[in-house]
Amino acid sequence: MPRKNFNPKNFELDVDHPWTMAIHTNDMVVLNPQLDLDHPDDLTAQTTISLDHIRKLLADIDCAVFDITNLRVSYVNTGDVDEDTYRQSILDQMPDLAGATLEMVPFDRLVLPELLVEICTYAMRGQGGEVFAKATADPRGLYHPGAPLSQGVKCGQMIYVGEQVARSPSGEVLHPGDLTAQCAAVLDQLEAVLSDLGADLADVVRLNLFYDVSTSTADRAACCDMLKARFGEATPALTAIPLPRLYPTGKQIMLSAWAMRGAGGARLEKHYAGRADAPLWRHAVACGDMIITGGISTIGADGTVGAPDDHITQTSQTMVRIDTLMRDLGGRLQDVHKTNSYYVLSTVDEFNSNLQTRSDCFEKPGPGSVGLPLDALSHPGQRIEVEAILVKAN
Repeated sequence: MPRKNFNPKNFELDVDHPWTMAIHTNDMVVLNPQLDLDHPDDLTAQTTISLDHIRKLLADIDCAVFDITNLRVSYVNTGDVDEDTYRQSILDQMPDLAGATLEMVPFDRLVLPELLVEICTYAMRGQGGEVFAKATADPRGLYHPGAPLSQGVKCGQMIYVGEQVARSPSGEVLHPGDLTAQCAAVLDQLEAVLSDLGADLADVVRLNLFYDVSTSTADRAACCDMLKARFGEATPALTAIPLPRLYPTGKQIMLSAWAMRGAGGARLEKHYAGRADAPLWRHAVACGDMIITGGISTIGADGTVGAPDDHITQTSQTMVRIDTLMRDLGGRLQDVHKTNSYYVLSTVDEFNSNLQTRSDCFEKPGPGSVGLPLDALSHPGQRIEVEAILVKAN
């Protein structure tokens, strides 16, 4: 089925960009992050308006909230927001989510000083209007984010697992401050959710991991060893991002995943691209009609950062690497549906120049895009890391 682009103007940026508000290819719908610039510094109002934008945008492309499979809420929290209460306020406004998965990702700031939340959306609907049945998973004994959400949902060949956190069913943080113990717990939870949906770790194609930036190098290395032991040769595309802090206090890690299983439960073949000298995590994975990269940057095989502290050169080289990976797996950069960029930029001028560099890599209509600022990434001198998602048109 051909790719369909939709571009109603909910907001404008200073740079003439190629980003598309919504893309529908085959059965997947990708919405660009929705936000509100009319209510500065008002998280409640910005959240309500952003959710309204999502409803309207879905309706404009003949979809509905029921079709949503995953929401990612990137929001500002410097200790003044109770994440559980905030999450519930979103669910109160979206009671028709119908088993969708959710990720709550706290930042110290977003791209503009007055902006407090951006919400990204993925949904599943046939281009002919077909509504897909959903199978949901909510294993007993796990912390639940609240109805109408699920821990995991299978829709067609896609499996979405929402954020997995080391919390008891009543909400207490398990192993507070212990990254390695929490890593083991969330991996156990991931396996349980996948099992309920007839899948396992070998089916995972995309793994997103956020961890507290204050954790030690030794603990992070131990987590890498644990991930390698669990996934073995069937490694997914990984993006691992340090955050200033996680909520509630004591939480050190959160994890979410996409997996794929064929009709009738058949395992789908994966194909990989990327450096042979990086055996732990694949740079890109192709499975079914999807091509997904992990977090791509200028970090070399020896762990050094190419063009340290030069965000323009790093961005250009990173986008070239993504294009190479896509082409190796039968796609190309121009056909990407979504990019998620994590960057270390200090000023609006730096953001605009970086946005221009990324924009110049695409012709209109381009992908959806979100850029999220941090004070540091995983390596000194690293200024940007980008992951990309592509759906190959049938």
